[in-house]
Amino acid sequence: MDESRTDQKTYDSDMHFIIYLQQKGFSVILSDMCPLVSGITSRDAALSVELGMRALDLAVGMSTAVNNAPLQAELDSSGLALDTGRLLKPGGHLIIKLLESEDIKEFNQICKPLFRKASWLRPKATRSCSREIYLICQGLL
Repeated sequence: MDESRTDQKTYDSDMHFIIYLQQKGFSVILSDMCPLVSGITSRDAALSVELGMRALDLAVGMSTAVNNAPLQAELDSSGLALDTGRLLKPGGHLIIKLLESEDIKEFNQICKPLFRKASWLRPKATRSCSREIYLICQGLL
């Protein structure tokens, strides 16, 4: 079997699935990703923010997250943005797990203009020694 054909078929199939998901959209996206913790606080925090940014990019679209601006996209008849690359529906919610650090303050500032409300939550079940914290973003603008 020709590998290039297989790779192209897989790519085409993946792209069709991504387009389908973009058209359908989600009301809530939860990112519970966490990097393998190395014990080097600054490295672990940076990797955590990188994973969080990937979740944000997936939810609201790369250009929106990078430009730190509310979505100004043309909407289709179902209310979903056209050609933004986002998976989160307008008014949707995004929950991202991060490791607490100075870097997450900037992350919060990126999210605030994109959502009606952005706040932090440390679940009661979280161990006191854990640096895990959740950013709860409500109401995608």
